[in-house]
Amino acid sequence: MTESLSHPLAPRPHAAARAGRSPVGMLCGAVLLGVCGSLVAGERAYRSQESRSTAWLVEHLLGMRTLLLEGPTAPVLYAGDHTGLDRGVALTTGCSSALLIAPLALVTALLLLFGNRRPGRVLLAFAVPAALVVATNLARLTLVLVMQHRYGAEGFGWTHVLFGSVLMMAAALVAALLFLRLLPRSATATATPIVTAAAEPGPAGGEGTP
Repeated sequence: MTESLSHPLAPRPHAAARAGRSPVGMLCGAVLLGVCGSLVAGERAYRSQESRSTAWLVEHLLGMRTLLLEGPTAPVLYAGDHTGLDRGVALTTGCSSALLIAPLALVTALLLLFGNRRPGRVLLAFAVPAALVVATNLARLTLVLVMQHRYGAEGFGWTHVLFGSVLMMAAALVAALLFLRLLPRSATATATPIVTAAAEPGPAGGEGTP
């Protein structure tokens, strides 16, 4: 007959979890909560910044002319060449990467605030997928403007409705996989050691000890 005994000096699981939380990680978690709220509440301003970034790419990488106007519901970006500007492209909420990054920021913030993983690795697991989503959406918006300039409404439809949607879904999937791959394992204390002690057999015949 054996019995399992916890080591008397082993830390309690809940105490180890509290000890594993880093003040830096909790501070970063609070900051990311603010980032998440800002992305949701200020997504219009974020869309305007995305439009400006796209205009910069179109001008400096492709040599096209651009014009950005702030519409009543969305920023509108025009692009063209020396002959004139094409029809404007409105960057609506569904075309922005803000609502893809906000949930990622929220999950990362909760892991930093209530988990006990290494903050540096958790922040890396957030930063790489977020950068991938932002870069992919900027590339998609740039492609939409170029295809509209070359092929008109048909080019816009193909790149915006079909190819662009598939591209962003693929980017979101890859970002989620990257997040899970880069996320470190929980840094909980090692399992409580178990001491297996053999009970001393009683006297033969089941008689008690005098």
